[in-house]
Amino acid sequence: MKRLLNILVFFVLPFVAMAQLDTRVVDSLQAVMAKQEGKERVETMMELSRAFFDLSFDDCIWWGEKAIEEASRFGEDELVAKAYWKIGLRYLNHYEFDLALDSFNQALEILNDAGDCELLMDVLNYKGRVELFMGELDDAISTYQRTMKVSERLGDEMNCADVVNNMAYIYFQRNELDRSFDCFIDARHRYIQLLDTLSAAQCDNNISNIYVQRQQYEQAHSVLKKAIPLFEQYEDEASLAHAYQNLGTVFAIGHVNLDSALYYLHKSIVCAENVGDQITLIEDEIELANVLKLLNREDEAINLYQSALHSSEAIGHANGILESYKNLGVYYNEKGDFTTSAVYLRRCMDLASEKGNLLYVNVVRPYLIADYARLGELLEMKKELGLMIDNYEGILNENNALDEELTKLREHTNGLLDQYESQSAQIESLQSERNQYRLAFFGLLALVIAAIVAFVLWRIIGKNQDKNAEE
Repeated sequence: MKRLLNILVFFVLPFVAMAQLDTRVVDSLQAVMAKQEGKERVETMMELSRAFFDLSFDDCIWWGEKAIEEASRFGEDELVAKAYWKIGLRYLNHYEFDLALDSFNQALEILNDAGDCELLMDVLNYKGRVELFMGELDDAISTYQRTMKVSERLGDEMNCADVVNNMAYIYFQRNELDRSFDCFIDARHRYIQLLDTLSAAQCDNNISNIYVQRQQYEQAHSVLKKAIPLFEQYEDEASLAHAYQNLGTVFAIGHVNLDSALYYLHKSIVCAENVGDQITLIEDEIELANVLKLLNREDEAINLYQSALHSSEAIGHANGILESYKNLGVYYNEKGDFTTSAVYLRRCMDLASEKGNLLYVNVVRPYLIADYARLGELLEMKKELGLMIDNYEGILNENNALDEELTKLREHTNGLLDQYESQSAQIESLQSERNQYRLAFFGLLALVIAAIVAFVLWRIIGKNQDKNAEE
């Protein structure tokens, strides 16, 4: 099964564009800060933290903490929250997700009583991204649901579109492909209305992943051919890295053109390196390893899987860890090294269960059961089989519950149809009675008119006879 890491375009760490700053910029900011007081001084400290990012990360964090300390002296909640948010961005760009998440949570605690504001929306946006990178999908959903409410109240249509796009990615990770597809289509429509053709093309890039999952390779190829020229026009190397990666995957498993797959995956690596996107590089290594395995270049494939695992562990990228564990476990299972396979698959199962990522659990469990069977670990095999059966029974129970609901709906619908037929019969009966009454009424009316006419004629004839008699 194709991995789920290469869908993300919106999350390619576009958080803050870090320019290549030299010491002159730092000196300039320090000179300005020496003449400042109050809020302006805090804002300059935040800029100093940003300026030091490429020069010295320790100094970057020191100035960020200094900004928090200085802001706290003024007792202005929003300024303190902003300082926490800024230092969270520094941690995020340094791939220190735990510290970034802690900083964003600190900012949110302060902003909870501040009402809806753009800063609250920004903090929630980045908190959701960190949770996604860490594989905390339930937390990410909760965060984005809150973000959507704040965005709607602020009337920020662009952020609403971004949130829908992000939710689509979460559903993709949960293997809820129909729901993910609908959200990407919704996000794409919103971007088109906002005249944001680049973001709409990124949605197309994401949709291509769903087509691949559905084995609709021609459709995937078609949308990528439309998206890539737009990325090239905008010189958007971050999006190109993902699009080339997706196209490489289409050629690898859809068109089975491995030379083209290698070509586009190498192009993806170049783009990812140019923008410093470690997560995409991890994904490229895994995809490249998959292709090399098909080419029987197994030693190179294993080295790439191991490299991707180490890189993922270094930055805490949960999905990269899961995908690496899975691929290594499956490889050793196929090679007959069931002991090594069981180690990797067990780690994958445990982490996936912890993160609530049922997709990996369901993919890995059959291989793990096979490992335990070959190793004679019957108790572990029985345990996993029991969990698989429980899961199957759970699905059956859900289906049975849905069938019951459907039966109730049918019964209700039949009842409504019977009621409708009964009412229709009553209406027809009333219409028949009404027609009879109308006939009787008009018949009586005709008799009355005839009687009046006869009476008038009788009177006229009587008068004429009286006149003739007098003459």
